[in-house]
Amino acid sequence: MSGNKADTGPGLILGYGNLTGVSFEERVAAAVAAGADAIGYSLFEFQDAKRDGIGAKDLAAIAERSGMRVAELEVGLGFDGPADGRRWGPSWFPWDLPYMDAGVEQDFIELADAFGAHHIVVAASSGGAGAGSASRFARLCDRAAEVGTKVAIEFLPGTDMPDIATSLAVVQAADRDNGGLCVDNWHFMRGNPDERALRSLPGERVVVVQLSDGPAAPLTDDYFEETLKHRRLFGDGEWDVAGFLGTLRASGATAPVSIEILSEQWQARPVAETATAFVSGARALEPRTS
Repeated sequence: MSGNKADTGPGLILGYGNLTGVSFEERVAAAVAAGADAIGYSLFEFQDAKRDGIGAKDLAAIAERSGMRVAELEVGLGFDGPADGRRWGPSWFPWDLPYMDAGVEQDFIELADAFGAHHIVVAASSGGAGAGSASRFARLCDRAAEVGTKVAIEFLPGTDMPDIATSLAVVQAADRDNGGLCVDNWHFMRGNPDERALRSLPGERVVVVQLSDGPAAPLTDDYFEETLKHRRLFGDGEWDVAGFLGTLRASGATAPVSIEILSEQWQARPVAETATAFVSGARALEPRTS
């Protein structure tokens, strides 16, 4: 798909983490049946696929035969951190995953080129382990620009860029047209819900909006257990998700919406049922235009 990059927006994305424990083919088929415009894909799943002899072009061919775009690639952990094989933090994160290194970066670029991906999502280091965040983000943006792809920093509580203000400062210092933010309402609501920062966020710096619903109060005191297991379908929680999206649209953000409902309850259901419910619910969130 090289040479056909970022020609049109990806529309509504069914993010990678919604449908787990199934093959890439099953995920594509469920997204097609549900009427999603695009899907997300995981860098870590790609690393497993490569060990089985499956390359980026093989995956792109599967998606293309089904008419499904792969628009979102996740997630580069600690893009500004020590690429020496050590475990990415925060210390309470449940999985043993390394910091992003040159190999991970190359995998992202290969996937972005094969899929014609709209964006790559990255997260910051933690505990002050990052160095030269703006210059390293700028370099990653420059590499992604070669294949027509954007790069989005996902602000994440527990990292050195936990909110809109800290991540936006890095994006603005890097000053790349294809660099911006992944605005996830879960991390906003559960982290620093700064409404003023949300309203004043430059629309052109929003690369993607990730959405889910949630309970007013956490169910546990473990942030990542909550994040990975207890998100809710739109309308089943107690947040004003449509209002959150409307605030971003009012600021001029035209970024695609990526559904990210990481839920043990929903992951136990048939993937076709889950995909249909998620896509239908997300379509109803967009502000109506006259």
